[in-house]
Amino acid sequence: MDTKQRIIEESLNLFLHFGIKSITMDSISETLGISKRTIYELFKDKDDLLKNCIEYKIIESEKENQKIIKNSENVIDAFLTHIKRNVEIMKVINPLFFFDAKKYHPEVFKLTGQEHKNKGCKQIIELVSQGKKDGFIRSEINEDIIAKLITEQFKILGNDDLFPPDKYSKSEIFENIAVNFIRGIATEKGLAVVNKHRF
Repeated sequence: MDTKQRIIEESLNLFLHFGIKSITMDSISETLGISKRTIYELFKDKDDLLKNCIEYKIIESEKENQKIIKNSENVIDAFLTHIKRNVEIMKVINPLFFFDAKKYHPEVFKLTGQEHKNKGCKQIIELVSQGKKDGFIRSEINEDIIAKLITEQFKILGNDDLFPPDKYSKSEIFENIAVNFIRGIATEKGLAVVNKHRF
């Protein structure tokens, strides 16, 4: 692993576990045993480093999603495996990560979030289309509308006024949105798969 990749992976881990604000370039330098000068030679500033970290996380998530799709028996199974994976990931992410990203790095958060949203929409459209062909998803469903609806619903995850972090976890909100979404578009055949997963 080259130095740049190591900085990205280790910094991402620190940001996810402790939030972004509390992790300074000095603390990254100290934790990694790398001079701050080396970090600044590779990244313009903290925003640049964070952008690289989030882009790396998105790429890794997409690779994992493709693996899930490839190894799933059907699209409902793929959707639900994806949901379970994301719920587990959210359980270990410090809520400060999302708070800090929105408050202190809004442009980075908005840019990378939009890119992830666009790719997510495309993948949902493909899965819903395949699910309709295979009889797991209702034939009258408009995959384009459904993809936009679910991605818009996930914006609720960032609404701390509606869901105060001290009362609701991101993982719980995500699971409730995602599972009910799947149940709403599934055929009887698809619901049988959902029930096997015991959500």
